[in-house]
Amino acid sequence: MPRLRVVTSLARRSATPTALLLAVLVILVAVLLTPIGLLWIGDRPGYDWPLLGNVGQAYGAASAILAALALIGVVVSLIVQAREAKAAREQALRALHTDLLKMAIDDPGLLECWGPIEESTDLGWFRKHVYSNLIVTHWQLMWEVDTLSEPHLEVLADQFFRGAAGRRFWAEARGPRMKAETSRRARRFTLVMDRRYQMAVASGPAADAARAVPEPREPEPHRPAVYLVRGAVLGGGAVFAAHHLLRRLTARRGSR
Repeated sequence: MPRLRVVTSLARRSATPTALLLAVLVILVAVLLTPIGLLWIGDRPGYDWPLLGNVGQAYGAASAILAALALIGVVVSLIVQAREAKAAREQALRALHTDLLKMAIDDPGLLECWGPIEESTDLGWFRKHVYSNLIVTHWQLMWEVDTLSEPHLEVLADQFFRGAAGRRFWAEARGPRMKAETSRRARRFTLVMDRRYQMAVASGPAADAARAVPEPREPEPHRPAVYLVRGAVLGGGAVFAAHHLLRRLTARRGSR
């Protein structure tokens, strides 16, 4: 669902400059066709050309204003398209970064290529760190394309920092992230995350995310094998009882 929202938002943003460009083209066509319309009106009898000339002069000022507005519209459209192209490139680069991190999660041996994390050699924590980074990066992408509001981000961050893994990740990543962010919106995202982290730390220790895992039960023996064992035991008991009874009968006959 979040990815679908991002795609929908990008589609809407792309449609905005397209509609603006079409409106500008319509205005330009109307300005260019106006002299032809005036000639058609002038050919009809009963029209005063001096009056039309005065109207044309007044219209010249209006057409200049419209042309200026059209030029401004073209400039704005080009700026918006440039921003959309930049956002698309950033999204492609982040998708590549995500694929690289997924490869490292699937193959722990590749984690060494990213360098040590806070001098830790725990491969289990390396995988958690990388996965936490994917989560936060996904939130930041949603934030930058206006599909994640600040109140929603605060809710997600509060849940994230309830656990020990989220707190440890941010304690290690907050410094590098604050230094690396260059845009104002990216810095705002980092500040919101850091503020919720500070509040979570001040509220007390992290909740234990580990859940009790039931001990593995020994597999029950196969039913036919159980029946065979039971049959063997019962059969052996019956043979032993018959043998004991036969001995007692033989002993009685001998005593007679």
